[in-house]
Formats: sequence, structure tokens, C-alpha cells
Amino acid sequence: MMSYVLDRSRNAPPLHIQLTAILRARIEQGTWPEGTPLPPEKALCAEFDVARGTLRQALQRLEEEGYLRREQGRGTFVEKAERRRASRRTRTHRLAFIVPYVRDSSVSTILIGFQEAAEQERCTVAFHHASNDTRQQDALVSQLVAEKIDGIALYPVDSESSPALASLIRSRFPIVLIDRYFKRVVSDYVGTDHFNGGLRVVHYLVDQGHQRIGFVTWRSPASSMEHRQLAYTQALRERGLAPDPGLICTVEGYPTIDLTPLKAYLSADSRPSAVFAANDQIAIALYRAAQAVGLRVPDDLSIVGFDNLDIAGQLEPPLTTMAQPFRQVGQEAARLLIRRLQGETTYFQHITLPPQLIVRGSVVSIATTASANSARL
Repeated sequence: MMSYVLDRSRNAPPLHIQLTAILRARIEQGTWPEGTPLPPEKALCAEFDVARGTLRQALQRLEEEGYLRREQGRGTFVEKAERRRASRRTRTHRLAFIVPYVRDSSVSTILIGFQEAAEQERCTVAFHHASNDTRQQDALVSQLVAEKIDGIALYPVDSESSPALASLIRSRFPIVLIDRYFKRVVSDYVGTDHFNGGLRVVHYLVDQGHQRIGFVTWRSPASSMEHRQLAYTQALRERGLAPDPGLICTVEGYPTIDLTPLKAYLSADSRPSAVFAANDQIAIALYRAAQAVGLRVPDDLSIVGFDNLDIAGQLEPPLTTMAQPFRQVGQEAARLLIRRLQGETTYFQHITLPPQLIVRGSVVSIATTASANSARL
């Protein structure tokens, strides 16, 4: 039998949560066959060096999840697998969804998809807002775990996990990450295929005749942003174009982007003819910066975004962008979390959904423009 050691560090999840995960794993692995009694509480307390109250919290949770049944005067027994699954399917689960911000339609659409799928499985959902603050995010998670929430969907503030969150995920507490994942922690994750979406954006611009293609991104450690930038570089190489560091611009500012670096970027003699904006908010800032320095979109500067926010089609000209399947991301995240709660999946899963290029009016074909100019001459 595998030996487990509880993490007693300051930032570790509560001991009863860790113990619940360990006992659950033993049951699922067949260490204690179905229908057999659990070892005496005294023996389990001694093995894990925990107080009886801590052990009983873990046993109560496993009983609620359908793993155990208590028989008066006889003890605690491992429930049959078929009954466990039936119990978890019929039980109403309490889920929490934590978002970093609610600044645009993307987050609200993910929430809608998540709630739709959760309600189909008779789960209740509580939404929480972390104010783009990792400390508040971690505090919310700790509070929810203490309140015995069944599972958490987390849209992380960034891709750097705190020790407490990393330990919670490793303890197999049901948690699914959305849009960006933690770099050093394996976990369940659902998001857009940011890398292949980025490849398609750059390939599209090259196909329109552009060779000086820029990339503008936020100063962010989010895995989603990093994947789009990696795709930008690889796509250029795939089309025989050498990446130029001078064509990459990093902006700052939340929620309002500082236009100063963008104006300098677009005023340079070696400015790009087209820009891949890492998201639609950056694309909107590029529209404003271009207007400020006297450039016309798309005649002087082509722009492609990433997200397809509601406002994208209302810009002048309407923004060509890579549409993320936000609603489906929310739905798949809820389904994965529920499968985890129902014991239908053992290994961590990464689910990525393909984005779709929405062509509107913010990109001009250089070949077409050149032909039109020749005709006028």
C-alpha cells in the first residue's frame, strides 16, 4: 500500500481535505474492497497522526460523496462502486466559479455556459470575483474549501500558482482551471487552443501580402498570452519571415491601456504594416493610437484581434478577430468538474477548443491595394 504524508506547511490545504483525498484514492484503487469495513478510527488516526475530529470530518465528506456508509453498531463500510456512482449522479453538488474580473463579455459568456451545463446536472453555482488579485483569489478558495464546497472552477488571475493552491490541486480536491493553467502544477484545464489560433492569425496576414507583421501584448504571465506570442514567432518562421524584436510591443495599464508606447511604436520608420493584437482590448487601443498618429485602419495599418468581444463588430472599421468559443469553454469546464465529482475520471485532463477566424474590415490585402493604386495611375 502506498504511503502518504500529509502536508503540514503553513500554506497547505486543511488536513481533513488532504485526508479525504487520500482515503478516496485508496477506495478507488481497491485498497479497501467494496463492502469491507474501514480500519478502526484509532488505527487511521495513528497512521496519519491526526486528531479524531479531523478524521471524522474526512469520513463525513466521503459518506456525503457516496464512498462510505455507516451502519449503526457495526462501523463504517466501503460502499459498492455501482451505488457510489448512483449516489454521486443523483446528489446535488454545490459548485463555485471564481473569476479574476468582469470587464467584458468574455467572462460573462463563460459563466453562462458553465451555469447552463451545471444546471443540467442539477448543480448549484455561486460566482465569486477576485478583483484581479492573487491574494484575494487564494483567500476565496480557502474560504470555499472551509465551507465544504464540492468543486471549484477557477479562472486564475495569472499562471503562477501559490503554494496553497498547488497543494490543494495535488490533494485531488475537485478544481478545474479555465483559460490559463498553472505552469508548475498539473491540473484539470479547459480553454481555447491559443497557440493554433495565433498561428492562423499570422498565416492569414501573410496570405494578405503582409511581411512586416507586429505583435502587441500585455505584460502578463498568463499561459494564454504566452501561447499566442509563441505562435506569432513560429508562424513567421513557417512562412519564411525572420521574427524582428522591434515589431513586438508590450503595453501596460488595467483596465485602461496606456497609449504612449503604442504611439511611439506606430510612429517609427520601421513600423509594421499589420499587427496581431493579443486580445481585442489591445486591438481597440491600437485603433485609438493609430488615429492619434494619423494612420488609417486598414489602409495604413491592418489589425487582427483575439477574443471576438461584443464590441469588436461595432468598431469602425469592424475588427477582424479570432473568436474564442467562450460559451463552450464554460460548458466543458462544468462537465469536466462534474465528471470529477462523480468519479468518472481519474487522470487530470487538458481540454482545448478551436477558435474561429472572423474576417471583417480591419485588414487590407497589400496585393489588392497595390493593384488598385496601379489602376489609378
